[in-house]
Amino acid sequence: MSLKGAGTDLFSPLALYFRGHDFPTEKKGEKTMIGQHGWLESTEQTLYDRNKQSPQKKTRILDGIRKIAKDVSELHQTRRTQPVARGTVGTHVAVSLDPREQSLLYCELEFNLTTALNIYVSEELDKGHLSPDNLKKVSDEWHQKGHHKVIGFRYDLETQLELVSLHINDFSFHGRRQGNTTEIALLLNEMKMNARTMRVRTFCQPDSTIAKHLVDSQSLFNLINASPIMMAKQEGSPGSQTLDDLVMGTNTSSITSKRSVERLYHSKETPFFRYFVPKFQRRAPLINRGYWLRLRAIDTIVHRFLTKETAGKKVIINLGCGSDVLPWQCHARYENLGSDVLFIDVDYPDLMKKKRAIVLQTPELRNLLGNDFTLGDEDKDDLLLRSNKYCQLGCDLRQLDRLRMTLESVINLSECAILFVAEVSITYMDTQSADSLIQWGSTVGRENNFCLLEQILPYGNRHPFAQQMLGHFVKLGTPLRSVEQYQTVESQASRFQSRGWPRVEIKDLWQAWSSEEFVSDSERIALDDIEPFDEWEEFILFARHYSILHASTDCSQGSLPQTSTSVASESAKTFAGLRVEIIGESTKKTTRRRFGNSMILRNGLGQRYALNLLGMSLNSRESTYDVFSLDGQHEAPPQLPPSGPPARMCFTLTDLGEYGIMLVGGRTSPSCALSDCWLFERGKDPRWRTMPPLPVPLFRHSALRLGSSSLLLIFGGKKSSSQLSDEFFLFNPQRACWQRCSVLGPAPDSCFGSIVCNSISTSSTPGVFSGMLAGGISKEGRIATKQYIWELNVSNTEPTISFSPITTSSSNSRLVSSFGAQAVHLGSSVIICGGMGADPCLHGQTITVVTTSAEGFEVESFSTPQNDETMPFMIGSSIVQDGSSLLVLGGGATCFSMGTFWETSIYKIWLPGHILKATDFTSRLHSLSNSTIDLIGCRKFSATSTVTSPGGVNHSDNQDQGASLTSVPRIQLESAEHFQRIVDQGKPVIFKSCSIGDCQQKWTPDFLVSQIGANEKFVIHESHEDTGMLDFNSKNFSYVTDSFGNIMSKLQSGARVYLRALSRDKPSELPAKLEEDFPNLAGDFTLPREMAYIKDHLFSSVLRLSGRANMWLHYDVMANVYAQVAGVRRMILFPPSDVKHLSFAPGASSSSVNVFQALETSASSLRATHPQEAVIHPGDILLLPALWLHTAAPITDMSTAVNVFFRDPGQKDHYSPGRDVYGNKDLEAYEKGRQAIARIAKSLHSLPPAAREFYLCRLEDELRLATEN
Repeated sequence: MSLKGAGTDLFSPLALYFRGHDFPTEKKGEKTMIGQHGWLESTEQTLYDRNKQSPQKKTRILDGIRKIAKDVSELHQTRRTQPVARGTVGTHVAVSLDPREQSLLYCELEFNLTTALNIYVSEELDKGHLSPDNLKKVSDEWHQKGHHKVIGFRYDLETQLELVSLHINDFSFHGRRQGNTTEIALLLNEMKMNARTMRVRTFCQPDSTIAKHLVDSQSLFNLINASPIMMAKQEGSPGSQTLDDLVMGTNTSSITSKRSVERLYHSKETPFFRYFVPKFQRRAPLINRGYWLRLRAIDTIVHRFLTKETAGKKVIINLGCGSDVLPWQCHARYENLGSDVLFIDVDYPDLMKKKRAIVLQTPELRNLLGNDFTLGDEDKDDLLLRSNKYCQLGCDLRQLDRLRMTLESVINLSECAILFVAEVSITYMDTQSADSLIQWGSTVGRENNFCLLEQILPYGNRHPFAQQMLGHFVKLGTPLRSVEQYQTVESQASRFQSRGWPRVEIKDLWQAWSSEEFVSDSERIALDDIEPFDEWEEFILFARHYSILHASTDCSQGSLPQTSTSVASESAKTFAGLRVEIIGESTKKTTRRRFGNSMILRNGLGQRYALNLLGMSLNSRESTYDVFSLDGQHEAPPQLPPSGPPARMCFTLTDLGEYGIMLVGGRTSPSCALSDCWLFERGKDPRWRTMPPLPVPLFRHSALRLGSSSLLLIFGGKKSSSQLSDEFFLFNPQRACWQRCSVLGPAPDSCFGSIVCNSISTSSTPGVFSGMLAGGISKEGRIATKQYIWELNVSNTEPTISFSPITTSSSNSRLVSSFGAQAVHLGSSVIICGGMGADPCLHGQTITVVTTSAEGFEVESFSTPQNDETMPFMIGSSIVQDGSSLLVLGGGATCFSMGTFWETSIYKIWLPGHILKATDFTSRLHSLSNSTIDLIGCRKFSATSTVTSPGGVNHSDNQDQGASLTSVPRIQLESAEHFQRIVDQGKPVIFKSCSIGDCQQKWTPDFLVSQIGANEKFVIHESHEDTGMLDFNSKNFSYVTDSFGNIMSKLQSGARVYLRALSRDKPSELPAKLEEDFPNLAGDFTLPREMAYIKDHLFSSVLRLSGRANMWLHYDVMANVYAQVAGVRRMILFPPSDVKHLSFAPGASSSSVNVFQALETSASSLRATHPQEAVIHPGDILLLPALWLHTAAPITDMSTAVNVFFRDPGQKDHYSPGRDVYGNKDLEAYEKGRQAIARIAKSLHSLPPAAREFYLCRLEDELRLATEN
């Protein structure tokens, strides 16, 4: 590095530190400044030399300084080492750098530090970590000193460090100090002192001081994770070389993401990317899926080219290839390519030289070259590597004549069919050069094709995603050059057509994702099984902002598919008069919350408040409310309950009128759906009350209050990351129960995130409701485009629902084919806000109205204000009606790898009068034109119960909170082999809706009495306590012998009694068997034929009748199935590994832990356990694997079930000898082990306590090790 001035080169000693390296490369676990050896050591060795030589002992800091001084003296013989000033008392200090060199060193060091801190603070601002109050404090102090305003955060170094210090608990830090606020504070304080020292320009700092400043600076770079790309940006040179270096830097991030996709999504293919990415980094699911789609889009066009009949040799030229592995992937995926296809990689010379070195050193890559390849002179030749199948060119794409000449030296282009591939590469070129390259490409070969994948701006550069994307690349120093001029797919198509490409096909990536040619239905379905994914809005936004283009000079018919367009050909009918205001923008208080939900409450004075609750915040899911005053009153916010639902997102919140507001389901992680339900009861003392859980866990479902009733209907949703619900559930708050709706006739495809609304027309039949269902995402991963009229009949015992497709379509019907939109019901109108659509016109900032009438549904859109900046970004937002307007609270989206956009403003959308006048809300409307909305605080409530779903994890940071409760999966039994596989897995499942014989219809209480006999005597458990909690250890129940007639009367009345049938002939000797003990009933009960395995290994079959009694926690040594005949029962199960946390006494198979009470109170006693919940309905069969601990409680007054135990063939030689009536006698190995323990304990008893404890620890480890081996 040299600085020009006064006709001479001014020498900068930092060149010695930078020599041959990017600045800085972080190395964990030690302090390093540059590269492998560091700032303070010689860096003259090349990377190649260092790889060949053994590591050398690290040089001490002062030795490094002296080495630098020696290098300086060799380069500048006239430089003199500075003597110590005369009169100095004390020890001499070394000063190796003269004033000029010190001034340059500190100038560059300070510039590097301040620039890195500016970028770091800017990134923390984007993440929402920067406190406005702290920034204002720093800014005010800056201005009070009389300093001018700064751009961004480019204060002086000391002020920047002060700003970071104020956020020590808010900012994200890295390196070894991460999480240690004391060490972070000490380093920041040291750097502040260094900044003051550096400000004193004496230019005679001793070597030790310079060394300290350099080392502390490196520690700061590590702390803020200053990346090579960030630091390259510090050079600030306007020259093209700096920009080229930054563009090359984007390759690192891209191939790291592609390597993540390769390892996760293409695990069966040869992993070529791994040779270019030595350290695997797993990317977020959104980034993985986005890069998977990018790779698939390119591969589809390449495969189309490879399979097309053409004359001559085929040549694929990858422009700006970086470290892409397209040639190797194609040869691995598509057989018989042979030498008829030539791949040519083209990129900057420096990058291609590195790629060539890796290819030559890696046998798996070098194989493609064969034995007959040649290498060019890297200092002279643009053609760096040449073989029959693969070539590498190091060439600037702006130098077209040179590029053509180099290509012609490889092959006669005029005789070839050529495909140019440019994946997010030429967009970094200036637009004129990129356009020239495109035009040049149309003239090169006999037949030319161009595959271009790059960013577009379909909604303009003011759309939130566009702002985030453009800002991200500007921050990297690699702005997108062409996207402003070619913002849409239409303009991109015109770009090529006007430059010699008559045939152009272009799609945005969402259209490609939805196209069978690019991605099949089965492939989309399979992706969900690879990793949990639920970032659908963000994925659609990403895909809408990228396009895949295939252009060709072949004018023959049918050479390319039809070009897609970004807007519908018909314009939608629109309503005028929509007015949008930003009324809650505040620099003092901001809130970041998305995928929550809102409601409006009043305090005792009638003042109105909006609550936005739960959802996702900056770093986690929340169990808080944001409280907004709608009247500008802060004195008496409404009383809020201190406890409530645990943290979640993607749930529904529905006002059920006088009963309250119903919260249903949701999720924590995408693999953890929730089934719990909560009712918010208004009043003087509002509270959250737990309601019966959903029959299945659900998130992304749709909820609708049926007309003016208080019934709640649930449509669709997701049961897990890859399972959709095809069921419909009805909730009646008066009876506090859920019912499944039977579907009459054909049902729509299963979807999640759909739009549902009521019809205004009333049926002549009481209990019949109707409405519309539209949109959502299907199991194939596409937005549903069909709409349906649904009709629900609740007048019968079992509710039924039917669907009729809407066949009359208009240009406006596409407006309801959306996903993730919020619907607000206003009588005969439904306002649909935001969401993403199958049509590109739906992009998170649109509003549609659906009007219902006796004739049907009419869909129209609102015209949006001319100033797009006033429209809220309604992705993950909460929409709530407030009089004649809608309030939009929260929202935002993760914009792929480019940061998160948060909607922090509060919007009021005024609805036109002609929409409101036909509604029943008119009489209640009041003017709010002068009102203001203020965020007055965030209230946290503790979770009453942490209930989650399969695979769920308690996300709360509160270590005193109870265990997370997951749901046992509900599946359909498919075959005998399927059942065998499930049994072998050793995990509980519920086989739903099984055929278990006539018992479901016949086994009424009267029938059972008639078949068994009213006077027959049985022994039952009768609880002593009102709770009905039976405890085998404390015997808080009595064994009561009573007649079967009396027992059935007690059971029907909900008495706290329990009957477990025993063998009628020898109850203390033989296990119970239904066919022997109750021959009159045995014929009515059959297990499904798919469970023939159980019959072959049968141990016992037990009739169980239960009232309102809870069965104690216990385990069975044998596996068993629990077939529910009548009533509903709830079980809590724990895996065998939890036995040590549940207070089982030695040798006991029962515990006194009250699991249900512990769950309700979130007791910490269960914190280390992993409970699973099973709600068993008639026809359900629960598989209970051996040794799974379980307890049971009734949901209905009476429960009837048959429990069938069976032996595990793998344990047949391990069962203890002797009688086993209940199937829970421990295995022989355990019984013998207990005897051995008794002997060991006796032998250790005489040892001193310390020695006894010591050897007990050793024996414990040895026992576990011996068992594992």
